[in-house]
Amino acid sequence: MRSIQFYKKGKTMFIAAAVLCGTLTGSMLISQDTYAASKGIKIRYNKKTRINKSKRMKVKYKNKTVSKSSYKALIINKSYMVPYTDVFKSGIKATCKYVSKKKSLTITKNDVTIKMKVGSKTAYVNGKKTKLPAAPLSVRFVSKKKTKIVVPVSFVAKKLHLTYKKSGSSIYINDPLVLSYDKKTTYYTGAQGTVFYNHQNYPLKDMPVIKIGNSMYMPAEEVLDGIMNLDYDYNPSTGKLTVSNEDTNIELTAQLNSNAVTVNGKKAVLNAPLKLVKNVSANKEVLCVPASGLAKQLGYSRSWVKANSYYSIQSKLFFDWNNKLDEEKASVQEPNYIYAVKAGYTEQNGTGAINLNVTGSSSDLMHKLTVSRSSNIIKITMPQSEYLLNKNQFSNFGEIVQKMEITTSEDDTMTITLICGNTTDYSYTIQNNTLVLNLLYTYSSSTGSVTNYSLSIPKPSGITLSHVTNQDLYASKKFQIDLKGDHVEFFRKNPVVINNNKVKSIAITKSGSNTRITVTTSSLRGYKIFDKGKNFVVSMDEPKKIYKSIVVLDPGHGGHDPGAQNKKKNEKDLNYKILYTLMKQYTSQNAPDIKVYWTRTTDTYVTLAKRAAFAKGKSADAFISLHMNSASNSSANGTEVYYSVSNNSKSFGGITSKKMANLFKTKLVGDLKTKSRGVKTAGYYVLKHNTVPSILIELGFISGSSDYGRLIDSSFQKKAANSIYEGIQSMFNTYKTGR
Repeated sequence: MRSIQFYKKGKTMFIAAAVLCGTLTGSMLISQDTYAASKGIKIRYNKKTRINKSKRMKVKYKNKTVSKSSYKALIINKSYMVPYTDVFKSGIKATCKYVSKKKSLTITKNDVTIKMKVGSKTAYVNGKKTKLPAAPLSVRFVSKKKTKIVVPVSFVAKKLHLTYKKSGSSIYINDPLVLSYDKKTTYYTGAQGTVFYNHQNYPLKDMPVIKIGNSMYMPAEEVLDGIMNLDYDYNPSTGKLTVSNEDTNIELTAQLNSNAVTVNGKKAVLNAPLKLVKNVSANKEVLCVPASGLAKQLGYSRSWVKANSYYSIQSKLFFDWNNKLDEEKASVQEPNYIYAVKAGYTEQNGTGAINLNVTGSSSDLMHKLTVSRSSNIIKITMPQSEYLLNKNQFSNFGEIVQKMEITTSEDDTMTITLICGNTTDYSYTIQNNTLVLNLLYTYSSSTGSVTNYSLSIPKPSGITLSHVTNQDLYASKKFQIDLKGDHVEFFRKNPVVINNNKVKSIAITKSGSNTRITVTTSSLRGYKIFDKGKNFVVSMDEPKKIYKSIVVLDPGHGGHDPGAQNKKKNEKDLNYKILYTLMKQYTSQNAPDIKVYWTRTTDTYVTLAKRAAFAKGKSADAFISLHMNSASNSSANGTEVYYSVSNNSKSFGGITSKKMANLFKTKLVGDLKTKSRGVKTAGYYVLKHNTVPSILIELGFISGSSDYGRLIDSSFQKKAANSIYEGIQSMFNTYKTGR
């Protein structure tokens, strides 16, 4: 807290400040740099004084600031200009000569000589006439009473073969990389990068990733052997390179100065030839290979990420161990023989997961396995299982799993232990006799973006969003996604990628003529399904974060409570058919804005207290209960809508229960041509004890002489369901929730 007093003495205003916490200078006064930046800097050139308000940049050479604080780079004539004496002469140590009488400036470095003249855009680079982006100027820095000759920093740096980059508030200049290849030496100023392998960035000592022609090259031994840990052999005498990965059973041979390769005995072609490149600066000759072509042939995904200056290489397959069962063991269902274990990486729309597939001989016993996590250790326990493979250990699944180990005990229990670098979210499915365990994380793709999708579902050939339906089984914390056709085998090879720790499991099964993906969650989740090119993606979160509007529909009565009756027709059945059976068609979109939850979806009895509390549990915005009226006199007919005065405060968009009742009464009477019995108040439990705007619709009299025939007529029932849904749409369009 600070106490500040202003007082005046003569013509001067003073500030007296008692500073109780912190300092006045650090927290209340504007710094000189900030003040200068906001006001600009006064400079004079070409016989005219100006206020330059451009962003001023530090200039750094080999990460050391070489520009003086009062003479930072500033924009003049659309180019950043710097005093040549500060940056190029004193900082970079170029040879510089300025002849004041001729106003000529010569700068020499890296076998390049640039001749310029103050006030002229014409320059000569090693004798060749060139046009400057801005002419050198003699600039007077008024406040410092100092004159400096400034030059366009980008042009001069690049022509001297120096690297040039702007970032934040600094300009970075570095010496060129001197390379020798194809019998010539060059000052290399192109892209230089590191290697980003399996989500970890590795600096390179012998040679950075460089661009030769149209291809990115990487140092073979340092990357393939040192970083990727592949079996590597290069014979300088013959120029032959052999690279193999025993986990994926891929072997590649290549030849120096050739783009022809052999992969597992089959001929293939790289995008560019292997080259010997000498780093003259470090006096080191290195075998360099075309990164894209080699990584592709070895089975990796790869890309040059320009924004981050690294070459990304990602394993698609970590290992694939299998052992074909002999006929005798294949015919035995118990115990369960584990004959294939496979691990790979999948990424769709930026969502990444490592998939561990374990295949056994007994589908029944595979469904009895358990997966558990304790801190950073995940264990898969399989009863009555035997392991038929020789390999049982693997280290370093990208950045997630440090070690995997498979052990068996005397009681025929097999355990797969995954030791992770930290607590890793996971989910798993069991498809027939194969466990698919997903180790989850969100991976930033080459664009640097991170997706919010919870599920990414590979799209089978010929399947579009029109072939996808869904059903929300919210009562059991599940939802189902159905795809037309049998695609179970497709999903075994192309697993669903999960990126949400609320997903407990996924089951993929054949259901009639469809493939059903059943998602089980740990809590109530809203979801939407979208088509994203090669995948369907599911956005999943708390209902209010997914849907713009949520309404609860309550088919009155149910189970042992038939409601009103007439001629063997029960009110509960009419309520259920209109509000659930017929209403479902309006609420089954894959990405709805209006979400509907029902208090009952079968002929069951639900207490009034549970119905009233249901809306709060689903984060609903409104509640609608449907009933049929009854009277002792058959002359009573018509529609009436009730609300409770105890639950009539303003809610979303200014709506109240009374306004809601009026809206639906007008809509129903207008559409169905029933007699209007108006809007009424009542202390019905589901209205009075609700937490959201609520109404109870008495659609008609089951006992009525004219209403009865309408209420049991299928055409009228369809119209009623449509009218109620259109009323819901109208309500949320008129009174918006703001989400």
